[in-house]
Amino acid sequence: MEYCITASSRLAGEENTMDTKVFIVGIGPGSQEYILPRAVSAMEQSDVVIGFERAVDSLNFIKKNKIKVKKLGQILDIIEQGEYRNISIAASGDPLYYGITEYLKKNYRGNIDIIPGISSFQYMMAKIKLSWQGAFLGSLHGREDDFSSIVKENGVSIWFTDNVHSPDYMCRVLADSSVDVKMYVGENLSYEDERITWGNIDEMQDRKFSGLSVVVIENRGEIL
Repeated sequence: MEYCITASSRLAGEENTMDTKVFIVGIGPGSQEYILPRAVSAMEQSDVVIGFERAVDSLNFIKKNKIKVKKLGQILDIIEQGEYRNISIAASGDPLYYGITEYLKKNYRGNIDIIPGISSFQYMMAKIKLSWQGAFLGSLHGREDDFSSIVKENGVSIWFTDNVHSPDYMCRVLADSSVDVKMYVGENLSYEDERITWGNIDEMQDRKFSGLSVVVIENRGEIL
């Protein structure tokens, strides 16, 4: 089921949310194997599960009504219509790390319970057997951060990328930055078509990667 916004008044809808229970559920990196039991329990007890397409599509084993949305505002519209009393919002990874929690806290006055999940960066670090203690955690989703300076200042940095600020883009920038690094790129993490690639910048810059990836950069501390 896909949701389309209809004209509604959020102020008028607030009275309908008094008894509504909203769970923001971290569903991990994608595979069912990495969803916590408490997250599964919350979704199974809900009247409806709401989320973006990829998140909802990964929940075929949850036999509940599901609604796909394209914008965060649509989630609020559904909540405030008052049709459902127990609502789960499926959030990829962990909902408190570049997730939807801050948006809902700012825009929804009702009761919220947050169920943590395994972030894709945690999954990635486990796969490459690299500690993330002390690592810089950042995101290039819709951002123009000077990430190359951050890479130089940190022994390990971890990045979420997008289709504009992609691993390919990062390779091009780092190739011009005269710093010796080892780069890991994780694509489709936890899915059957998962791919993790690593190497120095010379080895990585001629490859093509998915925009939505997790990138880990080890700074070897030498200026080239």
